[in-house]
Amino acid sequence: MYFLFVFGDDVENFLRPLRYLLLIALAAFVGDLAHIALDPRSQTPCIGASGGIAGVITFYALNFPRVRLGFLMRWGFVWFRWIRLPAWSVFVLWILFQLIGALEQKAGISSVSSAAHLGGAAVGVVAWVLWRKEKPNDEGRMTKE
Repeated sequence: MYFLFVFGDDVENFLRPLRYLLLIALAAFVGDLAHIALDPRSQTPCIGASGGIAGVITFYALNFPRVRLGFLMRWGFVWFRWIRLPAWSVFVLWILFQLIGALEQKAGISSVSSAAHLGGAAVGVVAWVLWRKEKPNDEGRMTKE
């Protein structure tokens, strides 16, 4: 829910409420389908909205790639430091972690459904391709951002 709080308002402002709701619902549904497709005999239920939130995070990272996200990192036992990374680079790292998590899920090592996250992220990519805004280029022609 924290990630929905952080990224959701910007995505909702960009998409408007109806498309935003459609993004979350469709991403959650496809995330559940991806969870089932990865391991149909899994005893771990797919509970929660993580696929929907993954769709929102993906849309945010693709639509606002240069926004710098701050992370509080701990070095050693006492020393903390803020680092700031562009949203696109954090998104690439997150996708890599989800791919590793999906392998762990398939092997039965993890009960976190990374497949649901990847399914929701796929919906976020499709939504971004369909709903990103056009802007004029240097010659005055409309192009996708």
